Amino acid sequence: MGNKALDKKQFSDALARRLPAYYRHVCIMLAEGKQTVTSSELAKKIGNTSAQVRQDFFTCGGVENYHLDTLKDWLSGLLGIKEKHHMIVIGAGNLGRAIISFKDFNTDGFFIDAVFDNNLMFDGMQICGIPILNVTSLEEYLETNKVDIVVITTPAGVAEEILEKSIKGGVKGVWNFAPVDLRSTEEVEVHNVHLSDSLLTLSFRMNEKNTAKK
Repeated sequence: MGNKALDKKQFSDALARRLPAYYRHVCIMLAEGKQTVTSSELAKKIGNTSAQVRQDFFTCGGVENYHLDTLKDWLSGLLGIKEKHHMIVIGAGNLGRAIISFKDFNTDGFFIDAVFDNNLMFDGMQICGIPILNVTSLEEYLETNKVDIVVITTPAGVAEEILEKSIKGGVKGVWNFAPVDLRSTEEVEVHNVHLSDSLLTLSFRMNEKNTAKK
């Protein structure tokens, strides 16, 4: 694999979205006992072209071969998952609980250490063995613990405040599920997730096909 220094700011959003898909399919093929893959095979997996796969890999530093174990190691480096990431979740509601219960995060080096909520009834309780703390202790926790990523599953009205506290606490990444768009800053990278957007995109494509048939 090419390993030249890369300015990751040159990567397009579209490429950034394809890299996890490459990684996921490489892991699946490895689990199936496969050892190598071609650009055409990988392109078919993600619904793209072999030329796009080769261009993506070239943009990211170049690829010397398509051995799956080597590809996995290379993609792991690009995605920044060779090191353990410490996470906390803000909000112990249904969405927060669903995220905490998703065990595959651990496989890729993402570990949830604590959950925070403003409901006093949750104090002292656990979700999947992870302690629920009162959100009033968030700032103190950030001062005394290493936190790489904060996951926000709160109502929109408090998301901005959580972001500010995260920045102050030295957090580098925020995964925001609150129904409001938070902005990245020089200190922190923010990724906004709106679950309804994916459903609306599906509806749009369904409607597009129905309209074309008329």
